[in-house]
Order: sequence, then structure tokens, then C-alpha cells
Amino acid sequence: MIYNYFIPIIHLGPAFGYTYTQILPLERIKSIIIGKYAVFEINRKIFLNNELIHEKKSEIHFKNNNWLKKKTAFFEWGSFKEKKHISYIETQINLLKGKGLKSASVPGFYVNYSHPKFKNYLSCSNEKYGNPRVISQMKHFGLWVDGYPAININKNKKTTYSIIIVNPYKNQSSFTLEISNLKIKKIVKVPAFSAKKLNMFEIIKKNNWTGQLYLYGKRRAILYVVNHAFDDFNSVSTIEHSDPFRAELTYVPRFQHLRNKIHKKIKMLLS
Repeated sequence: MIYNYFIPIIHLGPAFGYTYTQILPLERIKSIIIGKYAVFEINRKIFLNNELIHEKKSEIHFKNNNWLKKKTAFFEWGSFKEKKHISYIETQINLLKGKGLKSASVPGFYVNYSHPKFKNYLSCSNEKYGNPRVISQMKHFGLWVDGYPAININKNKKTTYSIIIVNPYKNQSSFTLEISNLKIKKIVKVPAFSAKKLNMFEIIKKNNWTGQLYLYGKRRAILYVVNHAFDDFNSVSTIEHSDPFRAELTYVPRFQHLRNKIHKKIKMLLS
């Protein structure tokens, strides 16, 4: 197929005191362009509490294997004045002129969150729609399910986790947060075009705990997992994405298993 757009990507907005820096992977995008000429519109939108608070549109040109107006690939956004504000950033890239694109997915890349005093950290993006595993989930059992295997709360070491649920769609959605071994089920409502933070210590109420969680609902959300100082969400160690609960089959037919085993031995002999 030939495409004239990239699927919009979502990043979490910067925590208080941090600066978000995005540099699009132009060299990797180059390999997806069909032909020697293309014009793209890049549109960055920032949403906070159901409102579009900032939008910036710009163009970037590709001609004879070179990029023109390359500064457009760079985007920076600072945090808000209030610590409680949780935003998200949506980046749309559309082809205005040219023969097309080989893929609708922006090649993977990281954005940077920097702070003058605290640790800097990186984060990858999530596609707003089109995730094959989400499509498979809905097809097989009618739910979106994401999880994270290693929540770690340790009050003595002053570390904990929060989850951020991003709802970048036009309707409010309701989700269930489940921690099965603690028999916890919590219903969470997230307004449209909003991000909601949940401190896991306040839900689990244990000074020392390690375990996994699942978040699920009739509609998809985008889930980020933030490791931070126990008493300060804005002192961030890492930000991670969740993983889809896999709806596809997990077994391998015997013949395929045997074939994979033979291929592995052949590779070992040839290496």
C-alpha cells in the first residue's frame, strides 16, 4: 500500500520543571519516502484537561535525497507552572506533495525530558491508532488490555510508581485497573483529550510491594508508567510504556517447532 500520512503519535507532556525535546528521525523517514520529492506538514498539538492549549504547524521539504527547512524536525515544550498539570503531546505528519510513503508508521525514536537538577530521561512514542495487537484484542475478546509486570514500591528507599492514562480521543472512557494478587479492581474515568495520574502507593497502600497490573476497557487508552521519588512525582527516574495483553495464539505447531530447531542448529554450524 501507498500512504500519504503517518499515524499520529502520542508522548506524555513534561513533568513540572522538565523540558520536552523532540527531534524527528529524518534519516529514517527518508527511507520510507517514495520518489525524490516530498512536502510534509508537521502539526504538534498539546492537550491539557480536555482542551487544546497549543498548536504549531510547519512544513518540511525533501528534495533530491536532502531535507530542506530541517529546523522543523526540532520541537521543544516546557512544563506548566502548577505541579498537578498532566498534559500530552500529539504529533501529526501528513504528506502534502509527493508520490507517497511505504509505511504509515513513523520510524521509532526517543524524545528527551531534561531538568536542571533532576535526572534526565527518555521516552518512546505510542501510535494513536492502528496497533495490530489492539485490533486483535478487540477482535478476539472485545476488550483493550494493557499491562506492566514490575511495579515496585519501596518507601524506605523512597521510590514508587504512578501510572498516567492518556485518552486522546473525543469521548470520555471508563477503564478498570486490576491488581489480581491483591484483589484490587478500581474503575477509572478519563475525560476526552486528557491525561489522568494515579499514584500506585495510594491504591496499593503497602510500604513495600512488587507486582504487576492490568488496565482494560471497551475503548483503548495509552498507558505510561512512571518511576519517581516517593514524595515527589516530579523527581522522575524512568518513564515506561505498558505492553499489550497478547490475543494471538501462544503455542507453536510441532512441525514449526522442529523446523525452527533445525534452522537454529544450521546457523550455529555456519557461524
